[in-house]
Amino acid sequence: MALARLWLRPRCSARSIRGRLTKQLMNTHRGFWGIVLPAAILFFIIGTRAVQRIAEGAAPNASDAASETRASLEAQTASGSLMGMHYETWFTPKNVSWQTSEAVPILGKYSSYDVNVVKKHEEWFEDLGIDWLLVDWSNMLWMKPAWEEQTGGVRELEETTQLLFDTYGRLAEEGRHPPKIVLLLGLQNGPDYPEDGIRKLSKIFDWINAHFLANPRYKDRWLYYGGKPLIVVWYSPYDACQRLFRGILKQHPLDEPQWTIRWMNQQLEISHTQDCGMWSWIDCPIRQQVTYLAGKAEHTVVTPACFPPGGWLAAGAVLKDHGASYLESWKVAFESRPRFIAINQWNEFFGQKEGQGYGPDHHQYMDEYDLAHSDDLEPTQLEGCAYRGCGGWGYYYMNLTKALISLYRGATPGITVLALSGATPPKVVRTKLLPLSWVSVGKPPDTYTLEVDKTIVAEGVRGDSYRLDLSRIRPGTHTLTLIGTGVHTYFDLRPDKLTQRSAQPLPVTSTVEFRYAPGGTY
Repeated sequence: MALARLWLRPRCSARSIRGRLTKQLMNTHRGFWGIVLPAAILFFIIGTRAVQRIAEGAAPNASDAASETRASLEAQTASGSLMGMHYETWFTPKNVSWQTSEAVPILGKYSSYDVNVVKKHEEWFEDLGIDWLLVDWSNMLWMKPAWEEQTGGVRELEETTQLLFDTYGRLAEEGRHPPKIVLLLGLQNGPDYPEDGIRKLSKIFDWINAHFLANPRYKDRWLYYGGKPLIVVWYSPYDACQRLFRGILKQHPLDEPQWTIRWMNQQLEISHTQDCGMWSWIDCPIRQQVTYLAGKAEHTVVTPACFPPGGWLAAGAVLKDHGASYLESWKVAFESRPRFIAINQWNEFFGQKEGQGYGPDHHQYMDEYDLAHSDDLEPTQLEGCAYRGCGGWGYYYMNLTKALISLYRGATPGITVLALSGATPPKVVRTKLLPLSWVSVGKPPDTYTLEVDKTIVAEGVRGDSYRLDLSRIRPGTHTLTLIGTGVHTYFDLRPDKLTQRSAQPLPVTSTVEFRYAPGGTY
């Protein structure tokens, strides 16, 4: 989502086999065995995966809420939290280019029209356990040419979204389990709310109703909530509870009875719009707020990094920090267990050019900035060169996400996920004491061991911080590894490959690099 002003960004725009087996047996065998035997075989076929999951340590029905109910998915009856991902389909000629991206994806500088990219993303989402995507149309109302003209960037977004629906439909027919789709519309995002804003928004609803909702092929592609497809509408002002619910919607009601509508705001620590039921696109500080409905946690957004109203370079921005921020954000989800967890975000890869930021000095940079000032998660090339430099995070944040979701859903109970704080690019250390900190989720380690270049430099460390004496360390680039004792994981978090669950427990480690250059200060 491109946020404008303050920090708001203007965007540019195996089932058939079971059936045949059951029918054949029912036609062949009559009487008692004609009923009991087929039923027993069918139960065995269907139940094998669930039994296997329980044997692996998963809570029954907790992690399979979405994966086992894919024909349609109703949030109110699903077991456990539904994992969502903020997702862009805007890499098209008249919307967003890759010119200002902070990194280069593993898949290259792709087009949202590339069906192979759509399929690969879906494969990754299934691997992670993502239940739904929040597909961003939040700037549709202000795009040029105007939405009503159905040309340019508007038309491209509609086409790439239709490609998503069609591709996911075909994948579902092939036995895959693609995430469900939730559209994110927008009523205000930077530009002042237009006098006819609700009328214009209603027209967009009409178009979606006619082209997507009314299409029977798309019936099972939506995420349902309360018996209706869920749709989210972005409204950016911090005083949204007053202006939107006590003003705009009282004067101009939004009458869309076919949908369950949730409104989305930002920075709930500042706006407090969770008090009127609004969800959040992003929160900063990282210990984000939770939106409750009837006393139960409904939604929270987890993110690897965040920026405050002044942008990425303003005081209060929380950098990626080698995943330490991401784990801290996930702690809120583990504590509150909301119905919806939204992960911000997969693939924005867009920002402002140097000297063209927002604000009077054009120095407020939103969206994405560089490797450290970024909340994207899609795997990137480790050596790729982008707008503000070279490098990338590889599969690291996807691997972290996989481990966290597995732990959250009880598929791997008792594991530990650990992130040692570390700068990107590696920090240059000029003093003899290097302050370290880290974050863990899951079973707490008994103690920690520190290694520099595979040599133990500290053992029996307790807590979540340490000051490392570098007086005996030679100048140059070094590898620092934190090891948790008395704990295990099943996921190798190294960035150079996509992690797969190990058959055997693995040590819990986190590794960063630093460059030691004695003399002076940081």
